[in-house]
Amino acid sequence: MSSYISSKKTRKIKIALVAGEDSGDQLGASLIRNLKEIFPSASFIGVGGSKMNDEGLNSFFDMRKISVMGLIEPLMHISELLSLRKELKNYLSKEAPDIFIGIDSPDFNLSISRHLKLQGITTVQYVSPSIWAWRKGRIRTIEKSVDKVLTLFPFENLAYQNSSVEVSFVGHPLAHKISKDLNKEEIRKNKFHLNKGKMVALLPGSRKSEVSKMAEVILNTAKLIKDVDKGTSFFMPLADIRHKELIPEVENYSWVNFSEGDSQEVLSASHLGIVTSGTASLEAALLRTPVVVVYKTSWITYFLVKPLLKIKQFSLPNLLAEKSILPELLQSEVTEQNLFKAYKNLEESNNQGVLAAFEKIHSDLKADGPDTAARVVAEMI
Repeated sequence: MSSYISSKKTRKIKIALVAGEDSGDQLGASLIRNLKEIFPSASFIGVGGSKMNDEGLNSFFDMRKISVMGLIEPLMHISELLSLRKELKNYLSKEAPDIFIGIDSPDFNLSISRHLKLQGITTVQYVSPSIWAWRKGRIRTIEKSVDKVLTLFPFENLAYQNSSVEVSFVGHPLAHKISKDLNKEEIRKNKFHLNKGKMVALLPGSRKSEVSKMAEVILNTAKLIKDVDKGTSFFMPLADIRHKELIPEVENYSWVNFSEGDSQEVLSASHLGIVTSGTASLEAALLRTPVVVVYKTSWITYFLVKPLLKIKQFSLPNLLAEKSILPELLQSEVTEQNLFKAYKNLEESNNQGVLAAFEKIHSDLKADGPDTAARVVAEMI
């Protein structure tokens, strides 16, 4: 720790953070926890979920109010989103924090960052917008809005090489949180009481819109698997158990073990899985679970975005490995038969190459340490 940071430890620091989804809530909680080590008397304000609140965040409103995705879905809630953002801007302006950290959710956060930056408040974007995948022109907005971007993945820094934006690769907290020394058989036996048969993880996504689109096709695929292998056990962890209400005729899937908030535990024990693209696919890689990665959005969003995409693959493990190590199914490819075929191919492979790639991804994402992001932020205050 620098002498500068040491001299500031006793000062009353006010740190504002805004996260808009579960993955951001996890990152924010880890960041707050590490910042408290540096600034024990700091206060934390903004917007977050239960994990950030548990670490001491005073949340201005419920994070779920801004947890919408895609291009079209936010338009359906545009009036409420704009109103909430305006209220939040006014609140943060009055509070005048020492630093503002927007965690992911760039469509919501960059406007707040720019508003506060114009008032002389230091601003940070934690998790780079996906300019490496599409909308590269957004760099100009980022340059006007933030003082620094903290990236989770090493390949992201290349997107900023011709930009004035300062970038720091800080690694992913999950790479430190998740141990490399997993004994899957022991976890299955002790936590899930399974001594035989395959355990399969089914992750339909954390947002309501994702569950609505993905859960039914994933469950119907699981039924096809069950029909040919009756000894398989299926687990579907949900971000919110109320999301079960979004699944048509959910009572027909009584053979599936539904749970809430334990996706990492389920993945850590599973032999294989089917997951909706996002942080879950990264968790699967770090937990050494080969998975089929799937993704669907609204057709309007898909047709608007597809021509702008600059990447051939979309799952984080494949992007990080720089090759196809996991099967991916996108949009119209996401059918029960296609999913079943991809699953069977994965099941019948020895997956040694996949597991070796997972090991390298884990090492690459550790950066300088679990507190790297907090140290970078502290130096900026």
